[in-house]
Amino acid sequence: MLKKVGDGMLQRASSKKENKRRRNIGLVVVVSLLASFIWSGVTQTTAKPTLPAELKNRIKQISVEGVCPPFYLCDEHGKVIDPVHGINLDKPYSPKQTCGKCHDYNKITEGFHFQQGRGEKPTALMVERCLWVTSPGNYGGNW
Repeated sequence: MLKKVGDGMLQRASSKKENKRRRNIGLVVVVSLLASFIWSGVTQTTAKPTLPAELKNRIKQISVEGVCPPFYLCDEHGKVIDPVHGINLDKPYSPKQTCGKCHDYNKITEGFHFQQGRGEKPTALMVERCLWVTSPGNYGGNW
């Protein structure tokens, strides 16, 4: 539908639906521009931490080696367990002696999974099924 606009010019008459659509598109454009402006301001003003050279080198080393460098398992007395060469095969490994050489063992053992079930007695079913169980904590599987 056309309507006459001054000096003999014709202009298409807008319906209510078309006006609403234009308004919605305009609103989306304005909100998008505003959001991108705010986001760019946030990302530009956020200070990026700088790492000391020693830490940067350690991160590079970890990315090559994995989380921990190669290590030997140790028994409770700190003696190496080497199944490949048959050394101390009959000894259980000690996380305290193995991991505690590089990591804060006391801090790690304060964690939730280490403390879960501490000070509690095992249920009758646990005692019946697994004689070695001393608590109901989840220490690596079903009791």
